[in-house]
Amino acid sequence: MTDISITSTTIGMAALMTMKGVGRRAALRVISQTLPSDQPRERLLELAQGERLVTGDISDAWRKAEDDLRRSADAGIRAFSFHDEGYPERLHNISDPPAILYVKGAVSGLHDYRCLAVVGTREPTSYGEKVARRSAASAVDAGYAVVSGLAYGCDTLGHEGCLDRDGIGVAVMAHGLDKVYPAANRGLAHRLVEAGGCLVSEYPLGMTPMRTAFAERDRIQSGLSDAVLVIETDVKGGTMHTVRFSREQKRILACIEHPAMWQHEEKTKGNQMLIADQWATPIADGEALLRLLNSVKEVSKAVQPPPVRPEPKSQMSMGF
Repeated sequence: MTDISITSTTIGMAALMTMKGVGRRAALRVISQTLPSDQPRERLLELAQGERLVTGDISDAWRKAEDDLRRSADAGIRAFSFHDEGYPERLHNISDPPAILYVKGAVSGLHDYRCLAVVGTREPTSYGEKVARRSAASAVDAGYAVVSGLAYGCDTLGHEGCLDRDGIGVAVMAHGLDKVYPAANRGLAHRLVEAGGCLVSEYPLGMTPMRTAFAERDRIQSGLSDAVLVIETDVKGGTMHTVRFSREQKRILACIEHPAMWQHEEKTKGNQMLIADQWATPIADGEALLRLLNSVKEVSKAVQPPPVRPEPKSQMSMGF
């Protein structure tokens, strides 16, 4: 057993979301009305019945939620409801926050002074592969934690670049934290946690990946970040979900501007569109990336003070 504490607010939130027809928005609304309360379960039952949200037994749901959350704690996974101390401040300020955030690993990266999301296609060009890794490494050198989704391609390379520089990485998952998808990235996930980073998800143990969950995950990637850097994407790629969320959440958006010899590639067409429409700041080389990183201001109040970073292993080339 572990000594990870579980708040009554988290139990109540989890209990509601196990019941038919209750999603995160409804759960957040109901739980907000129970605070503060000396009898959270009784108050929750009263509110749930009053709003006719549920047809099942909230007491049974409460007991099941307690059991599920204890299993998570036994697996080393913390659970923070929207109202708990430790819930990332940046996520408080988005329009559709997770009701509960499950975290495996150190939580400090969720409150880092500055965070950069590095995102892109699962099938980058060889140029994109190089840029993804070097961009993440440069971000670490500039004092950033690196956020991504642990998917194949640009996400994987961004996390690798973060680890190259002994940085703090946050991997946002689209399923329960008892598994790692894709399986090929299990080793990378372990290394991120061992290096002081974390895996996060809004889904409980046992939840398998669903198509809609990957798009929903993208709002958390941008929400946890001060800026989003698009490495490569086509015009309709999944990365465009993160782009849309970053704009809705008023995060700084930048994307790699490719040399002419790469602009015929489909995986660069989305970058070209974002630049042409002036949605994103173009990043043509390492100097441009450094200017972006140095210009990004703290978007929301960080819980932690600026972290003390280890000296970099070596200075990376400013060029891509």
